[in-house]
Amino acid sequence: MEQHVLKENELVLVSDELGDMLPGRRRLGLYYRDMRYLSIFDITINGQKPRLLSSSSEQNYVCDIQLANPTIELPDGNAALARTISIRRSRFVKDGLHERIDFYNHNRFAVPLKVNLTFGSDFCDIFEVRGRERERRGTISPPTFADSRLTLNYTGLDGVIRRTEILFDVTPSRVEIQERPPEPVLRRSSTFLPEATDTATMTIYHPSCAEASWDLTLMPGKSISITLHILPTEEESAPTVRPFEKSLAELRNSYQDWLSQCTKLETDNQLFNRLLGRSILDLRMLMEPTPDGAVPIAGIPWFACIFGRDSLITSLQTLMLNPQIAVGTLRFLAKHQGERVDPWRDEEPGRILHEMRKGEMARLGEIPHGAYYGSVDATPLFLMLFAEAMKWLDDDDLYREILPAAKLAMEWMERYADLAGDGYLEYIARSSGGVRDQGWKDSRGAISYPDDTPVEPPVALVEVQGYAYKAMREMAELLGRKGESSLADRLAQGAARLKENFNRDFWMEKRHFFAQGLDSQKRAVETITSNPGHCLFCDIVDQEKARYVVLRLTSADMASGWGIRTVSSRSAKYNPMSYHNGSIWPHDNALIVAGMRRYGYHWEAEEITSQLFQASLFFRYSRLPELFCGFSRDREAYSVPGEYPVSGSPQAWAAGSAILLFQSMLGLQVDAAAKRLYLNPKLPGWLEHASVKNLRIGKGTVDLDFERYGEDTSFKITENQAGVEVVIPPR
Repeated sequence: MEQHVLKENELVLVSDELGDMLPGRRRLGLYYRDMRYLSIFDITINGQKPRLLSSSSEQNYVCDIQLANPTIELPDGNAALARTISIRRSRFVKDGLHERIDFYNHNRFAVPLKVNLTFGSDFCDIFEVRGRERERRGTISPPTFADSRLTLNYTGLDGVIRRTEILFDVTPSRVEIQERPPEPVLRRSSTFLPEATDTATMTIYHPSCAEASWDLTLMPGKSISITLHILPTEEESAPTVRPFEKSLAELRNSYQDWLSQCTKLETDNQLFNRLLGRSILDLRMLMEPTPDGAVPIAGIPWFACIFGRDSLITSLQTLMLNPQIAVGTLRFLAKHQGERVDPWRDEEPGRILHEMRKGEMARLGEIPHGAYYGSVDATPLFLMLFAEAMKWLDDDDLYREILPAAKLAMEWMERYADLAGDGYLEYIARSSGGVRDQGWKDSRGAISYPDDTPVEPPVALVEVQGYAYKAMREMAELLGRKGESSLADRLAQGAARLKENFNRDFWMEKRHFFAQGLDSQKRAVETITSNPGHCLFCDIVDQEKARYVVLRLTSADMASGWGIRTVSSRSAKYNPMSYHNGSIWPHDNALIVAGMRRYGYHWEAEEITSQLFQASLFFRYSRLPELFCGFSRDREAYSVPGEYPVSGSPQAWAAGSAILLFQSMLGLQVDAAAKRLYLNPKLPGWLEHASVKNLRIGKGTVDLDFERYGEDTSFKITENQAGVEVVIPPR
């Protein structure tokens, strides 16, 4: 079933198509700071469910649900036939969930209507919602109702009193409290988690509920409205309720402000424009305000928090759109950089944060995720982003601010991440509550030999060596330009040495492809995966080997017709419906496409871009999800992409993928310090015109137009406030 997602700041709402949250639907709820404050929200009309006509949350900040009545038997023997009463639910999230329910009677006679709204909350931590069992929980008190205010209460084991306060502009005719025992009432086996590989027994709580009822009389041709405000609070008093229309207008204006701050990207293909527009709106939704600036969270519902790897890759993907995303990300992650050796958190000095949670379990230390550092790639990605952001912004103040964290990150790579002392970055989890495999493919079985036997850490992942190389090379260039020649030379030499060793040790001569990684004995993990494609993005692949990598990635066992799979369909562990072993991830594809363009494989890049674009047309609102199934496209049978049921959507690096794909088409790179704009455009066959306006380079902006004529694409600068010169790299 389709779902609706709204998010603003730290509030996340996930409901079904009717706007409801029914008991037992695990992902649904109103979440605040990694806790679920509303798990049951159900509407009935005269004891029956309304009928869905249409629903949309396409604008991201508002959800509109159009319902109609079922046939209603009246006391006088008459009946209000189905679809003679309009029921419209309009809602948005801003310091709480605000909803207006409008009823309009299209009959020629009055209709008595009993409207019931049921509210309840299990106050589960997001890790409980995902299936993590707890030995003890806090205390859920029965709902209370007074002064037209319904309150759901939970006293956590962390001592925090969490409340959900529900205010009504029309006082209910009655409120009935339905008390239930606090014990769990249902246990069931499920493969509910996104990365689940087997069944698990999970606890579902059916909490005490409150049913608010209104006895309405709808007059012919008249409407009645009920407005309610659902306000999660954590110790603090409930936020002030403002007029519905005024708050909605402010939210709409904030989205317009976001769009005005972004580069305007447009083409002559309206379907591709829809993908770009969707991605830009999703990025706005997923931004998390922090004292250090806005930072993209990973995705909804499972990872609605700041993730080092996800936030960094999203920021890299979107420098062309809005470099302030990168600025906020760099500042936040620098501020929360590892300071000490703490095995429980997998923390080490200089290591960049993996995940930060704010829920009860994190506060209590039941999980290490209050500030958890268990990723091997976030630290080199931080350096990559820092160096790339400086190319776009040439901001001396930002450079001085982030440089100390960057030096600590480089020290971590050398001192802590090179476990074998051979120059490769490796990982091993030290926390019993953390992540076992610490690359982006972190689910059980994702890092395994061709026979599906798991690889025991420490492991040197192929793409992580690419990240390390690019981090060192780009930081060497940046530091050299800033006068730190000694450190720059050492980094450049280290990068050159890493590239030489990498192309020797990771290359599988018989397979003409790179290994997924090296195990603890430095044996190649020979599984054919998409990961080496990231190495093209990082320029670590020798030119003569790149041809084989591109050829394999675009072969039928990897390229499904909808995009590149994570694992070859010839592999013993291939499963197109798995999380990491045969599915398709848009961000993975976007990085690979960018790498193909850098190595001059324009046709192959266009082919994968086209596959991903065509897949996007089949998803609601043209929204690329976190991942989807890796089934082969059957053109004769008009097959469609297979949806992964528990994929995050919207998801930040999936949204950023469309922006990076567009940048790759244009072959666009910048060097603000040198006032240079590098262009090597090649529009695909389904685009003839593209424009980029208000592209920020340094302290100025540039406007560009692109036109395709047959196989060639021309460009012109229509505005050049940044004062850059255009450099066309040799073909």
